[in-house]
Amino acid sequence: MLARRNRIVDADDFRRVVRRGEKVTTKSVIGYRVAADTARVGIIVTAKSGNAVVRNSLRRRARAIARSLINAGTLSGDIVFRFRAEGAVPGFADIDDDIRGCAKEWNSA
Repeated sequence: MLARRNRIVDADDFRRVVRRGEKVTTKSVIGYRVAADTARVGIIVTAKSGNAVVRNSLRRRARAIARSLINAGTLSGDIVFRFRAEGAVPGFADIDDDIRGCAKEWNSA
């Protein structure tokens, strides 16, 4: 579970990050990032991704990965991960690769 201080919960914050953020697209995730003092993460999973069990599973997996990257100092800023609805539901390893790919892209820029 992400700490409260590391979560984006306000709809205005989600909109701001998605509209103005630096975008990285991977196989199963689209990541948006806006520079900020603290690391905060928001996750968007559409109903097209599957039923509630699938959507909550994707959210939990993404939060776990984001928490480990924040603790390692790899993720910074306000970040929103939007899961793409195309194709099969990604496994934990695929989500991990995609989120780490986004972080690597942002850190290299």
